Amino acid sequence: MTRIDFYILNDPALEARSQFAVKLAEKLYRNALKVHLHSDDSVTLHKLDERLWTARDVSFIPHEISATPQPHCPLTLSIENFSGTEGVLINMGSTVPDFFSHFTRVVEIINAQAPDVGDGRKRYRFYRDRGYKLNNHEIN
Repeated sequence: MTRIDFYILNDPALEARSQFAVKLAEKLYRNALKVHLHSDDSVTLHKLDERLWTARDVSFIPHEISATPQPHCPLTLSIENFSGTEGVLINMGSTVPDFFSHFTRVVEIINAQAPDVGDGRKRYRFYRDRGYKLNNHEIN
């Protein structure tokens, strides 16, 4: 069964979610895991893309915007349904994507101080109501 992790951020900044997503994606990449960042809007997708290119002053996180797995690329991003079946899904969308169960792990990031908390609660209930074990991580 897919592992579901909720990261609850206490940072009131609106950009906190995307900053944390990129930081986590980099950590997963460094641990040799395949990562897919999903968004349901192109503005967020392109912000994440830009952050991945500039994550560090002396390096970047190799990635590609693609709805299909790329064997040469450890990290993909898309707003479309993803056809991959492994690795970690970081969901930056407002709803649970239909393909979430294809991944071994799903990461949901919620900013407890921002307007997206209502959508986060809905996603939490979605997984809970389907019997998934939910792991919560408070990030200060």
